Amino acid sequence: MVSSISLAIDSDLDKVSLIARAVRALCQDLMEAEDLDAVELSLVEAINNVIKHGYQGKSGKDVQVAVGLQSDRVVIDVIDHAPPMAPQVLEQNSDSLFAFDEADLSSIPEGGMGLALIRMNMDEVEYLSSDTENRLRMVKRIASPTS
Repeated sequence: MVSSISLAIDSDLDKVSLIARAVRALCQDLMEAEDLDAVELSLVEAINNVIKHGYQGKSGKDVQVAVGLQSDRVVIDVIDHAPPMAPQVLEQNSDSLFAFDEADLSSIPEGGMGLALIRMNMDEVEYLSSDTENRLRMVKRIASPTS
């Protein structure tokens, strides 16, 4: 079984929860609550990154989300037309981003946490960029039901 749906929003942070709820509803019958939370968090982080960093917080730009539901996985593509991400952002070591003292607010990293959270919560993460678009592909495998 392969089903897919495409959704789009304007680059407005107030609209991110709308698309997150829609994707969660699409996946609800396929996943446990913990995996639904992981997918929703990753999607919100990805779209927020596009709006805040790619589009510099400007509304009026498009953010597309394509969701593919397969028997063993959910594939989510977040597509935008912002300038591409710098390679060093993608290459940051996720583990080092979380090595800070929670009691010392000045030691909390400024950026990169969103991508690290996405990598932690999803089974596969891939970023592709061309002259016309950027595509962040996130895959969450569906646990086979225990009988």
